[in-house]
Formats: sequence, structure tokens, C-alpha cells
Amino acid sequence: MAAKKVENKIEPSPLSRLSQNIRAARLAAGLTLEQLAGESGISKTYLWELENDESGQKRPSAEILLKVANILKTTIADLMGLPSVQVNKAKVEVSPSLIEFRDMMVTMETPLSDEDLQSLASTRFRGGQPTSKEGWYDLYSALKRATGRK
Repeated sequence: MAAKKVENKIEPSPLSRLSQNIRAARLAAGLTLEQLAGESGISKTYLWELENDESGQKRPSAEILLKVANILKTTIADLMGLPSVQVNKAKVEVSPSLIEFRDMMVTMETPLSDEDLQSLASTRFRGGQPTSKEGWYDLYSALKRATGRK
């Protein structure tokens, strides 16, 4: 019986993807290395080194990355191939007033989905949350109007 060869896929580090992402963003912006250097105030040589650093050895500062990102109309997270928004998938504790609001919506024959309930439970407005079912109703209605949801 032949042994199967197991391939270990090593996820590239953000720094190793940086070179590809900078080059791709620069090309998408229609800029040459010389133009990017001129607009960002970073030397053309250093930018070339960043774009060709496929092993991720270069460690550009946040200031350098921000200059490049601003000129290319992108974010540092995008240049590094990182998510710019992270969602906490953990269940959030539902307050008693939100439970009252959920129950009120059931009696109105418009029950909340589990996703809506969790979204509301994780919502903070000016650091706090509504303390009554009426307050939750106002917030929920405003969010529905703002997002265009029915």
C-alpha cells in the first residue's frame, strides 16, 4: 500500500502578500513606480524593494504603508490582505428589556429572527443600550428605516 504524500499548506503571512498587493493596487490605480514615489514621497528604490519582497523580509512602518495606501486610495488592511472589519461570532447576552421587546414583536406578529436579536444585543448607541421595550422598538425601527429593510 503506497503512503499518501501529505501537503502542508502554509498560509502566507501578511508581509509576504504585501508585495503582491502593493503592485496590484498600484497597477489598478494606473500609476508607475515613479509616479507613486513622487506622490508619496517614498523613494522609487524602496517601493521597488517592497513590491519585489516576496519573502516578506521588509518591515515597512505604518507611516510608509499609510502614505502608499492613501495614494492608492486603499487601506493598510487591504495592502496587507487583512480583513478591515472583524465580526465577533460569539453569542451576546440579551438584556431583559430586549427580551421584552422580542416578546412584544411576537405579539405584533412580526417576530425577530435570531440574527436580528443578536445584532440588536450587540448594538451600542453612545456607549449604551435602550432600557425599555419601547426604546428597543424605536432603535429597531430607526435601523430598519436606515437600512431600507422591511
